[in-house]
This record gives sequence, structure tokens and C-alpha cells, in this order.
Amino acid sequence: MKTYSFLQKNDLPEHARRLSRFFQWVPVAVVFLLPDSPLCAQSADSLQQLPPEQVARTSTFDVQHIALDLRFGFEKKQAVGTATITLSPLAATDNIALDAGFLSINDIRTASGAMLKFDYDGSDKNDALKIKLDRKYAAGERITLKIGYHTNYLNKSDPNNLWGSYGKGLRFFEPTSTEPRKRRQIWSMGEPQGNRYWFPGRDAPGDLRTTELRATVDKNLTVISNGKLVSRQENTDGSSTFYWKTDTPHANHQTAFVAGEYVDFSQNQDGIELHNFGYPDEQEATRASVVRLPDMLRFFSDITGAKYPYPAYNQVFVQDFPWGGGHNTGSSTISENMIDDAGTHADFFYLWDGVEAQDLAAQWFGNLLTPADWPDVWLCKSFAFYFDCLYTEYKNGRDEMLLWNRNFQHSTGMADWQAGIRRPIVTRHYDDPATLCFDNYALRGALVLHMLRKQLGEEKWRKAIRFYVKNHAGKPVTTEDFRRAIETSTGEPMDWFFDQWLYRVGHPVFEVSKNYDAGKKQLALVVRQVQKTDPGNPYPQVAFFQGKTDVEIDGRIESVRLEPKAENVFLFAAATEPKLVNFDVESTWIKELRFEKTPEELRYQFQNSRDIVARRSAMFELAGLYKQENTPAAEKTNIQSAFRAVISGNAYWRLRYSALLTLQGLLASQPLDKATVDLLMAVIQNEKSWNRAAAITFLGMSKDPQNADLFIRHFNDESDRVVNAAANALGKTGDPRAFDALVKLKDKPSWKNQSLISALNGLRELGDPRGVELALDALKDAAAAPRWTLATPVWDFRLAAAETLVALGKGSDGYDIVYPRWMQSMEENDVNDIFSNVLLLVTLGDARGLAVFPALKEKFKDDTNVMKAVVSYEEQLKSMLK
Repeated sequence: MKTYSFLQKNDLPEHARRLSRFFQWVPVAVVFLLPDSPLCAQSADSLQQLPPEQVARTSTFDVQHIALDLRFGFEKKQAVGTATITLSPLAATDNIALDAGFLSINDIRTASGAMLKFDYDGSDKNDALKIKLDRKYAAGERITLKIGYHTNYLNKSDPNNLWGSYGKGLRFFEPTSTEPRKRRQIWSMGEPQGNRYWFPGRDAPGDLRTTELRATVDKNLTVISNGKLVSRQENTDGSSTFYWKTDTPHANHQTAFVAGEYVDFSQNQDGIELHNFGYPDEQEATRASVVRLPDMLRFFSDITGAKYPYPAYNQVFVQDFPWGGGHNTGSSTISENMIDDAGTHADFFYLWDGVEAQDLAAQWFGNLLTPADWPDVWLCKSFAFYFDCLYTEYKNGRDEMLLWNRNFQHSTGMADWQAGIRRPIVTRHYDDPATLCFDNYALRGALVLHMLRKQLGEEKWRKAIRFYVKNHAGKPVTTEDFRRAIETSTGEPMDWFFDQWLYRVGHPVFEVSKNYDAGKKQLALVVRQVQKTDPGNPYPQVAFFQGKTDVEIDGRIESVRLEPKAENVFLFAAATEPKLVNFDVESTWIKELRFEKTPEELRYQFQNSRDIVARRSAMFELAGLYKQENTPAAEKTNIQSAFRAVISGNAYWRLRYSALLTLQGLLASQPLDKATVDLLMAVIQNEKSWNRAAAITFLGMSKDPQNADLFIRHFNDESDRVVNAAANALGKTGDPRAFDALVKLKDKPSWKNQSLISALNGLRELGDPRGVELALDALKDAAAAPRWTLATPVWDFRLAAAETLVALGKGSDGYDIVYPRWMQSMEENDVNDIFSNVLLLVTLGDARGLAVFPALKEKFKDDTNVMKAVVSYEEQLKSMLK
């Protein structure tokens, strides 16, 4: 499963995102687009065309087993061998059609060796490989076909996603001139229809079969695949053959393998073997990064009521794999970015534990229960996201789940809506299965599951999930199967809920007002739905929404039910006029909300609500109020005081962190007063790493050399987030000791170049021309300085080096380093390397860099996706040169 981009696709170059992962990551998801924001209007654009209806593939046969026997070679980047496919016709037939993507088919034979005629145009269309059988076979009769073939290398890396892309077919990686420390590895990713590019079969998620793989590779490589490793054989030609077999039927896209140099760190939970395949030089980090895996397996087994369904579970960590992971039957392929030393992983637990939890959860929701067809893929994707939420809530607390998981999901969904990406979660109208598998609507589905949980209540929710899993395990499932399981187990009719949130488009826009009647001692809450249907959207839409929600009134929680109409009025007893009225506690609904409140009410909500989401919402409203020119100075003082009270209080750390960042933004243009400095000093002394880093960054705004000693001391902090903040802050002071301290910092041992990147960032802020030498050394390559390597991709510090050179006015000095590297990458024809170098050339901002674009346009003129990247980078550079 792909874990989705945390920034909008074109907001930041991909390698910059990798850099931000270590230092500039804001662990509050999308900060300024709130679930309750009125900014996301449901406005109509021009009339859109409804995508074509994709009917379920009709099947004329049942694939029962696929046995692959392949030799993998790096020289031609191909696999050569056979696929032996056992199948049965559903009706009498003398022909079979299989899916094959750009394969070279040599011959097809029956089990007895009889040669069969076939027709194949070499394309990747459905049913492209048409086979004439030797006779007419009856329904249910077993047929075995042995297909000799080889794959053809598809250089389909995505330059828009340089940190890794799924691509098509097999992915071969090995060291290059640009990336001399790139791992030697091969991997596949089948979802949704990628496996046809390395073996013939049938890409239909509801068609389940067993598999076996005999993979012959160079003897220094290890192969990990589905099921059980039956044997490993050393061959006389210096190769090894791994034999993997699984007796569990699974969908075609869930077959996968990885080959590379790996060491297995094994764990055990309730008799289930857990294998974590990491690189040999990252063994300790692999152990530190997977410490919660056994607990995750125990948790998911408990909540689903079903033991983990396979004898073992494999996690394989792969460099250049897309950000996140991909689940397969009994095995997951996960980005090597997850692997960190203990200190770094502790800072990023919320991110990478989530990736690990999602792929493990998909072993139940996706493998044990496989979506019957692509429109039902949310039953895998959304369930994996939401069961990650459930694990987060169990392990890290409800506030963490609300502020991290659900805030990100809600903000991303609203951002997509604002961008015009609007479709039902479940629909047969789509352009390609990849749209349903990989767009952000899986996140919306997770939000729907949370609403369903709140709608049913905890007891019925858990009962429904267990009933659904028990009654559909090992079978293809549909959305209607899930609905019926809920209704049968709980007695609750769910057709309205599924129709409203899954089969239709839209969300409510609430305008809420309140009135207190002192005589009646009664609070009236008026909830209006003011959304309008979008005439430009051809999908079915909801006029008015219904369902349960909660209202917080001075600390007590009242449950109400909204009827599907324009206005609902709710009356509550209240002895005195409430100081706090919070509609839709924890922002459970997918919605927009307009609820006017006074500054006093907002400050009270910010500091006192039981609902952490309401506190955050009030915080951002107060920030907006503070920025208004007509806000009185006294009120601004009150707002500052409210922020300080929350930051120094006992609220959950992520809210206090968000408050620190927000207050920093409010005070960016003014000197820091004593109260603020004292607050920051207290945070630096007492708080956890993210808050310490934020406070140091905040304090660094003052550029006061008196703080230089403090910043230098924090170069020894246990967290590299804090070290980087201190390096940036020290650079801003201009202190005479800063240059030597920053240059020395580069030699501090750290995981994945963090000390070097921090040093470069600090030198960028310092502006000392002596920093050019270090930046040029880093840009040239880590090979000249082994202390920097630590088995890491090199792009993190190269990009930091380029940015530092630009800040120091020497961007052109880097051109002579990067341009020859780009030329070499063009000769080697590695798309990742080509565009990694293009990114550096654009970052350096030298006009000579424009010379690369004619060659790129000629080379990739037939690849629409790559051409988008070429044009985008060219426009960026031209914009910089204006």
C-alpha cells in the first residue's frame, strides 16, 4: 500500500521532502487547513465528464495455481524462465486469454509437452495473450499451461517522485555514478495491475490462487517472497535458487518478491514468526525500528477477533521504494526510510509506526478479506489507515490519534475537495484502477470508518468488525458484504449511512448559532446545512446529511441526531449561560463549520475544552484574529497570554508544539519580550524533542548572540531535530564562534547525514563565505568523506549543500560539479539519477542549467509523465533567473 504524500504534489521537490523528513517536518499534519475551516467552499466549476463505467471483468476460467521459475539478470535487467499456470474453465472452451505486459513469449506447452499456438501483440492490454488449446476442455477440467518467456525492462521511474515510485514490472537497482552507494536489489510491486509485466496471469482482485516462486539470483543476494521458504540451493555457476511456496489462495496483485543483500532480524508473537529483512550495515537500526511490531500483531488479532492468518510475516525494507509500503500476502515491502537509529525513530514514531501498522493491518483487510473488485478497494486501503488510527489511539493515546492521524486525513481530504478532486469512495466510474488504489480517497474512507464507529458506539462497532471478519475470512468481499455484516450483527439499518458517505459525493457545510434563554435556563443550538450541490459534478450527490454527533457544553457531552433537512434545532438545559459550546466533538464529521464566537469564548475553548481538536481549532481562530489590523492591542495581549498558558500547561505535547509554531508566526515581526523568552527557556529545558526544537527555532528569531552558548550546547542534544534547530539558530546569531562550531558539527556521528545537513543549514543562515568549501565538498560526493556515508542515500546532504551555496551567492560554483554528473546519468539512462541531477541544477539557479532541457525533451518526448516533470523543472529555473 502506498502511503500518500504529506504535501501537495507540486508544493516541494521530492528530495526536499526527504530532507524535510529529518529536520523540517511539522508533526501536526497540514497546519493551516483545518477540518472546521470555512475556506473549502463547495463551488461548481465547469461541467465535468463522468469517467467511463468499469464493469467487473467477466471470467471464463478460474486460475488455481501459478508456479514461476525465473532467473534474474542485472545485465539486461530481465527475468527469463517459465510460468506454469493451472486453471479450470468455467464453461467448455478451446481457448484461453491471459494478461501479459510487454513480455516476450517464446513458447506455450501443455503439461504433456504439446506445443500450443498463441497470438500476442506484445501489449499490456487485458487478455492480450490469446492461447489456442489443443482441444476443447469441459467446465471444471484442469488445464496446465507452461509458458516460456522473458521480461523486458521498463525504465518507468517517476521523475515527479524521485524518492521512489512503483513503476511497472520489475525494478532493478544497483550503484551508479550519481548514486555510488545505491543498493543492488530487485523488487516487484503488483498493485493494481503491475504483475502482468513480469509474469502472465489474470489481474482481477477477486480471482484467488496459490503460488510458488523459484528465483535464481547472484549468490550474494537473498530472495524474499510470499509464503514459506522451502529451500535455498547453491548452484555451480555462482548463483543461488530460492524456492518459496504459499498454499494460501490470494489475488494476483499480492504476489511479490524482493532480492537484495539482507539480514533477517526475527521476532515471535503467539507462535507467529516475524521476519524483518534489513541491510547488513543497518542491523541495529532495524531492531530499533521494528520494536512495536509484535505488539501491533497482538493488537490487530484482538480487535478483529481473528489470529494473524499466515504462519509467518515478512517485512522487507527497500531503498528507493515509494514513501511508505506495499502489502502482499504474508509479506510487506516497506521503504528503507523507515529504518532509523533508536533516537531518530523515537522522534518519528508517529510516522513510521503508522506505515508499519497499515501494512500489517492489510494482512487482515486486503489479504484475509480481499476486495472483490477495484471499486471495493477501500475495504483494504481505508481499513488499513483506520486500524493504524486504532493502534495509535491504543499505544499513544486518543489525542495523538486525533491530532496526527485524523487531522492529516481530514485536512488532506479537504485540500483535495478544494482542488476539485471529487468522487464517491465507492464507484464504478473511474479511469484506471490505480486511481482508486492510490489517490487520497482511502483517507476519506478512514474518516468514514471513524464516523461509523461513533455512529454505532464502541460495543456495536467491535461486534460488527469481528462478525465481518469471521464470516468473510478467506473470501472476496464487497462493500455490500460489509454493510450487511453490520446490519446483521447490530440490528442497525445502514443503507442511509453507506449511501450518504460511500456512494455519493459531498459533505455538509454547517452554520451553527446559539442562543441562551436565561428565563427558561435553556440553550438553543441552531444547526443549518448550507451546502449546495455541485452542478459541475456528474456523480450522485447528497442534498442534506443525517447522523449522530456530540455537543460539548461547559465540559459535559450531549449526543444529538441531525435529521436530513436544512435546519435542526436542539434545546439543552443550562443553569447559567455556557462559556463553551462545541459542536461536533472531536470533529468527527467530514464537514465545514462556521460558528461565530467572541474572542473570550475562543480563549476559553483554547484553554479549557475537553476536546483537543476544539482547542486546536480555537487556537487557529485566535491566530487569525490576532493578525487582523482592527484587533485592539489589549485583545492581542490576551491572545498572547492564552498561548503562553497553553504552551506552559499540561495539554498534550502536540497541541503545545502547534501553539509554539503558531505563536512564533504571530510574533515573527517583533522583538521577543521577557515573558516569551522565559517561556522558551522553560520549554527548552523541560520538553520533549519536537517542542525543544520548536522553542530553539523560535528563540533563534531574535538573532541574539547572547544565546549562542545555549545553541552550541544543544549540538550535543540526543535528538537531531534539536541539533538542527540549534545549528540554524546559531547561524542566525552571527556569533564569531559559529563558523568553527558548525564545521566541527559535521563530524558528529549521526544517522543518515543529519549532522552534516545541520552544519550546512547553519552555515546557510550564517552567511560566512568560508562555508562554500564545505558545501562544495558535500556536493561533490560522500565518497571523499566516508564519515558522512553511514549507509545512506546521498541526496539529503547534496540538496542541502546546493541550497547553502545559493544562500552564500555561489550557486554557480556547483554547476561544474553537477552538470558532468547529469551527462553521465543520461548515458547510464537512469531516470532517478537524471532528474536528481536536474533538481540540483535547478536549485543552484545557474542559467547554464537551461541547456539540459532540450536534451531531456528529446529523450523523453514520448513519455507524457516525464515530460510534465521536464517542463516543471524548466519553468522553475526560468522563474529563478528572472
